[in-house]
Amino acid sequence: MKRIIFFIPIILLFQNCTAQDLIISAYLGKNFPLNTYLKISQDINETFLRFENIKLTDRSFQFPLYYGIKISQSLKFINPKVFAEIEFIHSKVYSDPEQKVKAVGIYRNSLVDSVIRFGDIVQNFSISHGLNYLTLNFGYKFGDKISPFVKFGVGISIPHFETTIDSLSFERYEANDFVVQFASGFNIKIHKHILFFFEGKYTLGEIINAGIYGGTAETLMKMYHFVFGLGYTI
Repeated sequence: MKRIIFFIPIILLFQNCTAQDLIISAYLGKNFPLNTYLKISQDINETFLRFENIKLTDRSFQFPLYYGIKISQSLKFINPKVFAEIEFIHSKVYSDPEQKVKAVGIYRNSLVDSVIRFGDIVQNFSISHGLNYLTLNFGYKFGDKISPFVKFGVGISIPHFETTIDSLSFERYEANDFVVQFASGFNIKIHKHILFFFEGKYTLGEIINAGIYGGTAETLMKMYHFVFGLGYTI
């Protein structure tokens, strides 16, 4: 239900778009994931563990590439410099099974509270086919030909969660919990209808009850993003 409620304001905001104020943009970039935790609940193995301080990498320029698409609309009825935006972000994260992590909980019905090699239990923890975000953003722009902007967004995550735990693999796409983003950047008009833009952003999104073999997983994704691309004004 909360995902349906999220899409209602998107439809209302964009159904009456005036063509001259609509900008369609696409971009490439790089995300920098911060360390996180992974909590797994696996009834099939009687395993209930939390791993702390997991280091992640991004591989943004390896296929499938990091990319994004956004559609922006000026909200002139509020202020010509205020805009709303629908944005889709396709990022990726990977973990290294060789790293040492703190594990606390129950593993195969035995208590665990120690530093272990991550891959001894979790051979794979990644979101390589898309840590995808769909957000509704609101922002404010300054200037005309060179136009700095700031924006804030909220939306949902659509991850392709991939795990191999005790050699049991599972992966799937699923709509998950909410994500927020804070961003700033600038647009440079290089033609009547074309603009170049650069943007830096921070996203925070919790993934809960993600499917794993015989159970569920939970984690928190905090990332910095730096992107560049082109926009076309219709």
